Amino acid sequence: MAAERHVKMLAVKGEVLAFQYKSFSSKTRDHRKGSEVSFYSLSFAQDSQSFSIRDRNLSLIHKDSSAETDVVHCCSALDIQQRQKVPCVLLRLCKKRTSAFKYMLYSICTSTDAKLHAEFVLPYEMRDNISILLGPTLIWSHENSVFYTSSQTSGVKEVPIPMTVNFIGELPLRQRKLVIQGAQNVPSDQSKVKNILYFIEDGRTLSAACLVPDAYSSVIQCMMVLSAEEFDGGWRSAVLAATSMKQLVRFENGLPLDVCLLPYEQPLSIQVIHSLKNDGLVVVTFSQGNVCAVWKDTFQVAGCWTGVRLLLVDDFMGCGMDQMLLVFESSSAEPLSSFLLTDLCAVTYSCCRSDGEELNSSDAAQENHLLTVQALESRLQSGLSVLEDLQRDVEVKDRLLQQSLVALTDLVSGREHAISSPEQEGLVSLWDEDDDDDGAGDEEDAGMQTECAEAPLKMHRVWQRVIGQSLIVGVVLTSTNNTSVMNISASIVLDSHQTGTAPVLNTKTVILPYPVAHGPSPVKIRRSDCSADSDGSRLALVAVTDAAPLLTSGCVRCPIMLHYSSKESPGSAAGECARVSQHCGQISLGLEDISMGKLHPRLLQEHRLNTDEARDDLLSLLALLDVWFFRLECPGHTLADVQGWLQESLRFERLEIDPRFTADPSSVRLFRWEQNSPFQGVLSIYCRDELSLLHFLHSLCDFLPVSHDVQPLERPSFCAGSLAQTLQTEIHTVTQEASSALRSDEGVRRGEAESQTLHTLREEWLKERGRCNERLRPLLDETRYSRLIERIIHAQLDADEAALMEAPRL
Repeated sequence: MAAERHVKMLAVKGEVLAFQYKSFSSKTRDHRKGSEVSFYSLSFAQDSQSFSIRDRNLSLIHKDSSAETDVVHCCSALDIQQRQKVPCVLLRLCKKRTSAFKYMLYSICTSTDAKLHAEFVLPYEMRDNISILLGPTLIWSHENSVFYTSSQTSGVKEVPIPMTVNFIGELPLRQRKLVIQGAQNVPSDQSKVKNILYFIEDGRTLSAACLVPDAYSSVIQCMMVLSAEEFDGGWRSAVLAATSMKQLVRFENGLPLDVCLLPYEQPLSIQVIHSLKNDGLVVVTFSQGNVCAVWKDTFQVAGCWTGVRLLLVDDFMGCGMDQMLLVFESSSAEPLSSFLLTDLCAVTYSCCRSDGEELNSSDAAQENHLLTVQALESRLQSGLSVLEDLQRDVEVKDRLLQQSLVALTDLVSGREHAISSPEQEGLVSLWDEDDDDDGAGDEEDAGMQTECAEAPLKMHRVWQRVIGQSLIVGVVLTSTNNTSVMNISASIVLDSHQTGTAPVLNTKTVILPYPVAHGPSPVKIRRSDCSADSDGSRLALVAVTDAAPLLTSGCVRCPIMLHYSSKESPGSAAGECARVSQHCGQISLGLEDISMGKLHPRLLQEHRLNTDEARDDLLSLLALLDVWFFRLECPGHTLADVQGWLQESLRFERLEIDPRFTADPSSVRLFRWEQNSPFQGVLSIYCRDELSLLHFLHSLCDFLPVSHDVQPLERPSFCAGSLAQTLQTEIHTVTQEASSALRSDEGVRRGEAESQTLHTLREEWLKERGRCNERLRPLLDETRYSRLIERIIHAQLDADEAALMEAPRL
């Protein structure tokens, strides 16, 4: 009896499962041909660096003495009854003198037993798009029809939609996992085709553009779906596809994201290897025994091999990560006589392979290596220059830390600290002072002093919040007695008892009016433009910094320092500016409080809060978030209800503490809608990044009718200043401009005393302002008087406009 053996292999649980089918013919008169199919397992031994048969006894699957048996396809699939992946094999039986083919689908239950799931007869030979998927379910195509069968279908079923199949596989969904992607002729125009997805479980169809664009469907040879999920009526997906144009394309949400040029043509399949390096590998097999590996993160060719008979992917080493087993063509009767086991990282074993044959880099890979070396050389040179700069900066920073430590010690103890000139020390001021001061900054810096007996600023309380990675510290202030305070800023200092030094953190300082009845103005005020006047109005000084450096040593305490320029009222003797630093308390920051959410604003989730804590939350958000302004106009129609859309459609909530603001409970965002007229309004958007802004603007444009126009603004009209600010501007215009005109005319009458200094003129003007009602200057220049009246009228108009804008809120 002569016998002929053939072997097909499959990777299962770190081992190689080999299906051996052999045919034999008896020496009887009728010369009947018989066949049988059996299987056995091979495992990798690291000591011998080879695969060995675990059990010499072959397990028989099927035997027939009158028909030829062939293994058509084998792979692993999920058995829904056992709820685990099992190896499956499709057998084909063909008897002589018959034109029919019998097929049997088996699964391997144990190391010795096989289970029959489906058995059927076809009048043709199964050749195209054969897949064994979840169930196990057998799916194949013939001409323009798709068929499937399993143990649950009770026979062969046909997909009712004729199509040219491009992909048969599984989607990682909770339901409707089995899918077919193909091209269907449009009934109204047979020359046009549309790409569809057909779900076998429920017969549902949808456009295949959610996975790959229609333009790519005609050139895709094979593809692999990495992830897919339904989201808000659409799809989120990640797909790898190999095309006939020698390209490996990565798609996300139906759009091409990255492309890698492949060295070979006619791709057959795509597999993913999960390894420790570069987020894994993507391995593409081609016809004529070619294989190419691509790094998944960089999407660059990692290696190429030729003469490959079979590619298997599994954890053959038992190390928890995947390796690829390349089985090469060999004249030996052993199935694994020539192989390469590698992950291109830490594992490489080969058998009957020379070192030069293990990795054949393609031209594209060699070019990538050259570009990588050049980039590394450039980075090394730039890194050396940066290192030299850092070494020079270290000396300056060490001296700065020593100076800061001494200064903080003197400040806490109440001693006067003598500051050396910045030029002598090579230092730059840490306080965010304005560069455009008219020479007065040197005098102010010379007058730096510590906290005195009665501070010009009265501190009411200090609060802190943590939003994301940002720490927000706020101080509620009012000015005392008759002192005017300008150029206010705050700094956060690390406790020197914990760190050994006293570094000052880089902060962004914002001044906001403290909300009393209607909340703060949404406009952030620069320090140089604000002062805490003697009227006793409260201000909130809010500082924003990065919280990560503070948490490196666990729980820390940070003193809060105020820095400002104080100037006494005109009635005082001196009336000169002095730079003051005032200690106003300290904060405590720990990981435990942050993780428990104690420092996170409650206002976004509890919008009905109307407490001091809620006011602090709102001020923290206004200081942290960036603001964008947009003008909405509709010349021919009334504006759409933007406020209603925010609350009803988007489910945003109005804040009880300030109804002008609407908050997004799901993210850190605030909105303010101000409608100036039935045809125009201004929308203010407070958010942390531009991506969140673009998402909202996309939804807004979908909501607004086409007749509406949206234009960005640098500063809207209602943000030009509050009513108090415009009234203050009006008072300043009346007093300063009138006094200037009067003083100018008096100077003409006096003959323009050029010998007098600016300081003398200022003192005389202050004395005259105290006697502003003493007499009326009759000799005013007509042109100067007209300009004065014009400025006063414009100031009054601005004040009236601000009052009208504030009227609906009162």
